[in-house]
Amino acid sequence: MKRSKVENSNTSSNNRLDFYELNSSDDLRTEEMLQNSPRTPLGQLLDKISQLPEVRYEKVTTVRRQINMGEYQIDEKLDASIDKLLEELIVEL
Repeated sequence: MKRSKVENSNTSSNNRLDFYELNSSDDLRTEEMLQNSPRTPLGQLLDKISQLPEVRYEKVTTVRRQINMGEYQIDEKLDASIDKLLEELIVEL
């Protein structure tokens, strides 16, 4: 394995940091963590988020219409949207 040495110029020479490349056992542990992530609540949440469309066109159209008509209340809508999103994500887990 190659050994890389990185020195932080802002610290004294006694505080050198040594970084080693990942060896095969570290790589295996990382792979196991990635495979098991769907079983964890955070992994499930990230999976749900990754499945959401990037742009929700029906929402964009509705908000544009409300803005043009002067009916869009930002603070109330933002709070309601955040609450609804969190509820959906938590309930689906």
